[in-house]
Amino acid sequence: MSKSSIVERRIAPPAGLVRVGAVALLAWAWAGPVAAPARAQQAPAPADAAAKDAQNPAEDEAPKEAVDPSESQKTASLQIYLDPNIEAIRDPKKFQEIRANPVPAQEINQFKAMAASPLVAPDPALIDRVVSAMVSQMSSPRNIQAALDPSGEKNAAVVTALQSATQTLVEASFVARGARNTGFQTRYNQVLLQKLPPLFKHHFLPRIQAMIVLAQSANPDALKVLLDEIKDPKQTYWVKLWAFRGITNIKQMTNRLSAAQEAEAAKAIADQLLAGKDWPAWVQVRGLEALTALRQGYLPTSPRSADMASAAFQYLTDENLALDVRAQAALALGSMQIGTAVPRYNQAVVAYAAARVGAAILDKISDGHTENPLRSQELTTVLVGPLFQAFQGQEGVRESGLLNSPTGGKAESQKYFDAMKPAAMAAAALVGAPTGQIPAARQDLRTKTDAFKAFLDQNPPADATLFQNGPSLPAPAAADPAGQADAAAARAEAGAPRG
Repeated sequence: MSKSSIVERRIAPPAGLVRVGAVALLAWAWAGPVAAPARAQQAPAPADAAAKDAQNPAEDEAPKEAVDPSESQKTASLQIYLDPNIEAIRDPKKFQEIRANPVPAQEINQFKAMAASPLVAPDPALIDRVVSAMVSQMSSPRNIQAALDPSGEKNAAVVTALQSATQTLVEASFVARGARNTGFQTRYNQVLLQKLPPLFKHHFLPRIQAMIVLAQSANPDALKVLLDEIKDPKQTYWVKLWAFRGITNIKQMTNRLSAAQEAEAAKAIADQLLAGKDWPAWVQVRGLEALTALRQGYLPTSPRSADMASAAFQYLTDENLALDVRAQAALALGSMQIGTAVPRYNQAVVAYAAARVGAAILDKISDGHTENPLRSQELTTVLVGPLFQAFQGQEGVRESGLLNSPTGGKAESQKYFDAMKPAAMAAAALVGAPTGQIPAARQDLRTKTDAFKAFLDQNPPADATLFQNGPSLPAPAAADPAGQADAAAARAEAGAPRG
């Protein structure tokens, strides 16, 4: 068993879901660890419970599990976030229902049975009727208004109509995939790809629900639609979030994209991430997860610019971004398959920058444990989850991780990783310590974190540039013992807990 696995077992996962607004609840209702395509199939959140506030996702989201930094529980205060693209699409009365005949319960049951059994021949007409009816149900202004304000609707079926329609459509994908019912999946995916896109121009709730359905279909033929919504400057961030997840699902669940498609998709995602430095952290994480899954660091037609690796490195080294985001950027870089076509690709600087993120996380855990032990626990899962995986690789993913890459620089990567492990073990010990042992555990973490930071200050990479003519470590991230000392003094003066 790897040391990271040992550490992860010592951390109890946070309980419950984060307090979020309508859009975030709808978006996260189906979210699971991206490193586990066979994850449990969850039911969508009730639209009425989710639709109370579309603009209040939680601040600085931390992971519920080590590989999924967008699912979390926070005890800190909430930060109001305004998606500028939602305001114009908040009123359900501005949108017309996409009309279709309702289907009786008997036909829905036939549809479900058809999805579950490869022995039942797909009925294209029935599939079309059910999908059309669910799209109509999701687009109904009355249903949308009931989801936004359940108190104003007396009919319980109307209140849950969006949830019910989404659940019907998503469960069909889950069930058919589990049963390996490729005949049904093929026809069903064709209908979804035809019927869902009009909802992406509708009210913000059906937009999100429709993208959840399309993302969970894991349909390679939907790649262009997903990328179009990611690139649309007027699309809401929550639709983009699920479009990112859809691309991750396509790669992980089907692996049916060509190398050219993967490279082009990764380039489009990298471009959008660079333009989206002001996006909410959980959307950035989803984009970086997609880069991690695609594993493409450069376009074959322009390897010297290594566009995707460059974008991920800029995220890794940007100290203005959330630590959860930067850790996922490290994992994306550790997963990229970089060959000799990229001139002087410098894996050592990636390892050093990732180690610097580890040091920043350890600082936060040590200094913040007294005030917010839950956040320290969550940050520890980031440390031993995506950040450790950036070095060690992901289980079942060949040649992933800086320590397993054929590119070179393994000795330097190992050096930085080995230096980080004692402090990481101390962090795990702290978050799992009984009350009486916390002061000693905190002091041990502080001592080991300071030793790790001193090591990094004394052992910067020989070359701070990622590749020839590529991005470099920002000056504040390079070795700066004086700056580290000043920061430590500032913490002490502010009364930050240090042991």
